[in-house]
Amino acid sequence: MITQKQVDELVRENKRRYQELLCEYNAVTGEGAPLIREKLEISDHPIPVQWVPVAMMKNDLVKALRKYGSIERFIRLGLREDVTPEKVNRVVQELAVVRNRYDFVFWAYVFVKIKPKEGGEMIPFKLNYAQVRFLLILEDMRMKGIPIRIILLKARQWGGSTLTQIYFAWIQLCHKKGWYSTIVGQTKNTSGRILEMYTKLIENYPPWLLGLTDDNYLKLAQYGKATSNDYEIRDRRNRRVNDTVIQIGTVVEPDNIRSGDVAMVHYSEVGVWKDTPGRRPEDLIRSISSGILYRPYTIEVLESTAKGTGNFFHREWVRAERGRSTRKPVFIPWYYILNDTIPVEDQEEFARWLLSCRGKKEAPEGYLDPGEYYWWLFEQGATFEGINWYREERKGVESHSDMASEAPSDPVEAFESTGRGVFEKSQVDAIRKTTCPPKEIGEVYAKVETGPECLKGIKFARSDAGLLHVWAHPETDYPMRNRYLVVVDIGGRWNGADWSVITVFDRAMMAMAGKPEVVAQWVGHIDHDKLAWKAAQIAKYYCDATLVFESNTLESKDKERDTDGNDIEYVLNLIGEVYDDHLYARNRSSEDVKKGGPLKYGFHVNTSTKPAIIHHLITCVRDKAWIERDGITCDELVFYEKKEDGSFGAVTGQHDDRLMVRAIGLWICYREMELPSEGHEQHTAISKPQTEATF
Repeated sequence: MITQKQVDELVRENKRRYQELLCEYNAVTGEGAPLIREKLEISDHPIPVQWVPVAMMKNDLVKALRKYGSIERFIRLGLREDVTPEKVNRVVQELAVVRNRYDFVFWAYVFVKIKPKEGGEMIPFKLNYAQVRFLLILEDMRMKGIPIRIILLKARQWGGSTLTQIYFAWIQLCHKKGWYSTIVGQTKNTSGRILEMYTKLIENYPPWLLGLTDDNYLKLAQYGKATSNDYEIRDRRNRRVNDTVIQIGTVVEPDNIRSGDVAMVHYSEVGVWKDTPGRRPEDLIRSISSGILYRPYTIEVLESTAKGTGNFFHREWVRAERGRSTRKPVFIPWYYILNDTIPVEDQEEFARWLLSCRGKKEAPEGYLDPGEYYWWLFEQGATFEGINWYREERKGVESHSDMASEAPSDPVEAFESTGRGVFEKSQVDAIRKTTCPPKEIGEVYAKVETGPECLKGIKFARSDAGLLHVWAHPETDYPMRNRYLVVVDIGGRWNGADWSVITVFDRAMMAMAGKPEVVAQWVGHIDHDKLAWKAAQIAKYYCDATLVFESNTLESKDKERDTDGNDIEYVLNLIGEVYDDHLYARNRSSEDVKKGGPLKYGFHVNTSTKPAIIHHLITCVRDKAWIERDGITCDELVFYEKKEDGSFGAVTGQHDDRLMVRAIGLWICYREMELPSEGHEQHTAISKPQTEATF
């Protein structure tokens, strides 16, 4: 039942969000503007009351003007000079130069002119809400002295490229001399539009800010040869100003781009970059960015809307999200954009409609997406007005994934490339709520690394370089049978191959109708014999856990995974001899038994068992049937699809190693292992005829 209190709370929250989205502030006085600000009063200044960034208050000129309270008193008492209009104007200009260095918002509005998208006269550059959110990240890194390295995933049409380039210009004109920049786009048109914006900025820039006389003017002129892609600032006498060079290039003509002397680089719409003969996008970026010193005020921005998965931009985004890149991932969703709104006249009625959408998997009458999706948008931060725009705009788009590519609500949605996802995103989001960083990172170890002796005297050691993430160590105070399960997916040994994954499930709560929980995970590339012994060590550490290997990798030469066929099976047979009955072995056929054939270790994933365990995993995701701790696993669930030929697999550029470990592990947890019970482990490893798998 929807209550009036719930309605009132939603309406109140929406008003707050919409007011923030309007981004109403005074860029000249600084009142209500972004950044933490402090009041500065100078009685005879053209702007007598200003709210300036707090860092500016430490400037000597600002401290003096604040002390005397007026420009005239500062000149007469502080400088001990006669007051003249010229001296007053000089102080006003000097204070403007000081404020420009600290206050990008003021500088951009007062001294930068841009051409509006709808055409017409040049206008001051005032930041919209999405630009403010991006600026706050840039400024936080700059003020902390951190080299700015960003990968920007964005919705379309909010001015991300414009802000990036104007921020570059601010660094060049207000902070650094000789601070060269490079702009690289997919085509000449892309780079040319950015160059045109910079040209207009320079032509309208007051020359006195660069120490020139008022009768002078600035222009952007070609630097070097007539065919050069480099441009520099010159004055009316064609003299070079500020030693500022801007280089323009394209990914289709990479040989025309210099890679030296660059302090800032802006890679535009990287998601649409294509491979060129003899060079990939990452090669060009590496050649340019490698020349940028890792110093404060150096900047590298890769920005793009998402254009599918598997390309360089997507791979680099994933690396940044997982903390494996120097680049900070920044996402700007569509609901940060004021233009992506439609007014809502009756706020209470809309709130009731939105509340009625909660938990509804069917689409509300007249709309195309599930009701729970519209509620999810509000939970993400969208306004009523934004959701109203989205549900109307969606009617003109064939599929949800097509809509998401242009107007993404979160990074995962941005990269959705097909409508064939196996797992519902809203259900994966529910699983994701229990993910968290590990409590400890390290490795289990013994005196030796391989062989039977490596299972003796096992200990855990913390190490930042370790690959074992631990959310909970084994509990030994209350012994239980059938408690811990360790599942292994074998990947390749080289860095470009699939990951090898070892995951530990704790089944203790299943004894009380609860859920299994992921409590530890090892992910890496390693020789397969070492992987097998590493998995056995982890299983031994977790109270002699049942140890399961995915065996389809073992029984065939798999080039993609860089496996070694039956070589590892020999190692598993050795482990089986010392790990007794804790190593999972599937049933042999009656013919094998008659012939005295050996046990076959591992869970065999084949055309019969894979659909079974995947459909079981679909049920587990829907019912939130386990407690997940690893966020990357949730990403794999989102990017898992049913292919056109009916098979299952990850979308291009993604992995499914962690997902397959969950599919096997949860199947065994619920379908094959007995429930946990009190006592020490004294079981025989599960052995089931997998050809009879059902779901």
